[in-house]
Amino acid sequence: MAVETAVLAPLALILLVTVVQAGLWWHTRTLCHTAAHQGVQAARTVTGTAADAHTTARSFLDRASGLVGAPEITAHVDGRSVRVRVAATAPQILPIPGLGEVEQEAAGSKERFTLPGDLP
Repeated sequence: MAVETAVLAPLALILLVTVVQAGLWWHTRTLCHTAAHQGVQAARTVTGTAADAHTTARSFLDRASGLVGAPEITAHVDGRSVRVRVAATAPQILPIPGLGEVEQEAAGSKERFTLPGDLP
């Protein structure tokens, strides 16, 4: 019985830590997606700029209390669309391949004034 426990306990512990690591990765993914979405919302207004998107996304991630490591924010605004990409690293308990890097992107159309008869 003691030998079985000695063999199975480390396997159970590794499985538990893997589940926790996956949860941290998912949480970081959700934070990055929300930051990108917040950036799009800030920049899609008529007067919004890529700097507004970057500032808003960075502010959101700063409030996430350090759970997102080394975030990189890229914002692109043209006359009709806004695109914000957030890449970061998730906290690592075990170096499990695929559960470290996170990259999320959000996009939306830019608000603009139109006249009757203008093409959408």
